[in-house]
Amino acid sequence: MARDRLCPRCKAAIRGYVDACPSCGFEKPVALPWHVYGLMVLIFVAAMWFLIDLESIARAILSVRDGLRAM
Repeated sequence: MARDRLCPRCKAAIRGYVDACPSCGFEKPVALPWHVYGLMVLIFVAAMWFLIDLESIARAILSVRDGLRAM
């Protein structure tokens, strides 16, 4: 069972991660836990892994390397 947190302004109990205190309207009364940010980074990296064509980037790097060797 999750522990109720208190609003820093009015000290009302707040359940969950809400954008505003239901009692006084204070915005962002509860900060997100650190692991949420790590999870967002992992999702972003996974999306980029599937969306970026890594093979074409590797071919471009290798062709530049071969071009520099030919000089």
